[in-house]
Amino acid sequence: MKQITLSDFQKGAIPELFENELQKVLENIADINTKPKATRKIKIELSITPDKTRKTAETKLSVTSTLAPGVPSESFLFFDTDAEGKTCALEDDPGPELPGISEEQPLRLAKSN
Repeated sequence: MKQITLSDFQKGAIPELFENELQKVLENIADINTKPKATRKIKIELSITPDKTRKTAETKLSVTSTLAPGVPSESFLFFDTDAEGKTCALEDDPGPELPGISEEQPLRLAKSN
């Protein structure tokens, strides 16, 4: 009878499951919408629960990964009032369409540090 090894335990499940999670990690690293320096993790957990005779045991295997979350999308909003006096918001770079702003009086934004 051959003793089990990591590569043949549960009919080779550990390497196969590891490779699946590694592929997820690699795709997450390549995703430009995630933080490049965030730590990614792969966790292999094996539980072994023997029966009372200590002759057999139930095993449970899980391989999971922790990926970097997506980077939030950021932009600016410009606030003004419309023709009816209601407050309105416009996305960044509204150009000359921004109500109440003319080329003679350009909008000046404070620079953030």
